Amino acid sequence: MKRIHILMTNDDGYDAPGIKALALAVSDYARVTVVAPDRQRSSCSSGLTLRQFLSCREEMGYGEHIRVFSVGGMPADCCKLALDGILAHDMPDLIVSGANDGFNIGSDCLYSGTVAGAMEGCMNSIPSIAVSVEHTEDLSFFHKAAAFSSQLIYKLFVLGHARGIYNLNIPADAEFSAENVRITRLGLQIYKNVIKKITDNEGNPGYWIGGEPVFAEEPADTDSYWIRQGKITLTPITWDMTDRNLLDKTSKIISHCWFVKHMLHRT
Repeated sequence: MKRIHILMTNDDGYDAPGIKALALAVSDYARVTVVAPDRQRSSCSSGLTLRQFLSCREEMGYGEHIRVFSVGGMPADCCKLALDGILAHDMPDLIVSGANDGFNIGSDCLYSGTVAGAMEGCMNSIPSIAVSVEHTEDLSFFHKAAAFSSQLIYKLFVLGHARGIYNLNIPADAEFSAENVRITRLGLQIYKNVIKKITDNEGNPGYWIGGEPVFAEEPADTDSYWIRQGKITLTPITWDMTDRNLLDKTSKIISHCWFVKHMLHRT
């Protein structure tokens, strides 16, 4: 069997347990090149490191068929460096971002470096998937979730020849079966107590951004709803943020306002 080539990245750092577990799992059928941040970069979205030096060094691999590079930047930096530099003559068949330590559901995808890594696939027409698992202290869960994610990735992209970008989330109490997967849309993830006022050691005032998720009543066709029912969620996503429902309405509003303004100037 010819091995596919997978580019992997994340926003937890190249030595995080999630990316190691998932890289080892997919290496059963893939050649893996990990290009990931050299440290924690959570919630960096699609940020890029511009007009400054970007370090890159090859690290010790996680195992057979796995090469690892650490980069002094964000996940989007890592993917661009990989696709236009390190792998320019050995392009990947697939981009896998994760497995992230913590969910990336609903509107949290706007802030997620893990999802941003997967989004880089659309720039090069490479299918991609972001993988996130619920935070837990049980490291064995990472390996179980990685094994299931690897199977899903193989069936979706290798056997199913899927294109596009996907977002996969796995709760800690999930049953690892196809019947427990819900193909669904993104929901809206709201937080409370987002800003906390603090002082540093010298008494200077500052703020801490965090917050606690609000478990609001969500429509039953969203990932945030199904995650709280213990289901694994898989969502096709895209970079296109256009609200098509408002295109015609906005055009009519602008045309009307322009006409009214023109008439006022004439009177």
